[in-house]
Amino acid sequence: MPVMTAPPPRNGAKPRRLSPLKCIALILLALIVIVGITILVIWLAVKPRKPVYSIENASLHGYNMTKNEHLYGNFNFTLKAFNTNSRVSIYYDSIEVKLFYNSQQIAFNNVEPFFQPRRNITYLDLFLPAKDVALYGDVARDLKMERTAGAVQMVIKVRAKIRFKVGIWKSSHRKLKLLCKPMVPVSSTKSSQTTTCHVDL
Repeated sequence: MPVMTAPPPRNGAKPRRLSPLKCIALILLALIVIVGITILVIWLAVKPRKPVYSIENASLHGYNMTKNEHLYGNFNFTLKAFNTNSRVSIYYDSIEVKLFYNSQQIAFNNVEPFFQPRRNITYLDLFLPAKDVALYGDVARDLKMERTAGAVQMVIKVRAKIRFKVGIWKSSHRKLKLLCKPMVPVSSTKSSQTTTCHVDL
């Protein structure tokens, strides 16, 4: 009677080993996820709020409109920046300011970069000189009429690159846009009013 023998055991498939490059990639991915979650938790705990901006002390000096409707004048404003956050500081790394009347740009200038601590109010002097600016269409006529009435409606657009600082952590650059519409008095009998700016961040 033939003797039945069991078949030889099959060799199990050897487990695949991860290559060193894959191990490094997985470790880096895990670190990125951990760092991202940590930053998100900190950000949610801090609850940053938009700063508040307003225009004060608007004035016009050295106004002159030539016969060929070229404008000269020095427009001066004070921009009040209020960092309402109790845990977030702000770096203003670049700031450009443009002045418009009836959608026509009439002046441009830059503001020096600065650092704003928490719960801080900073006042920035904006000097916007209009030098030999040719006014087009009805712009010159409207400007003359408003000036005769004693105040001129201007539009200030501010673009800035800012970073937030929480503890030792600093954010990447973010774009800050301000839109302000102050009335500029041109009569000694009128004083400027505080104008709140619209903030896009």
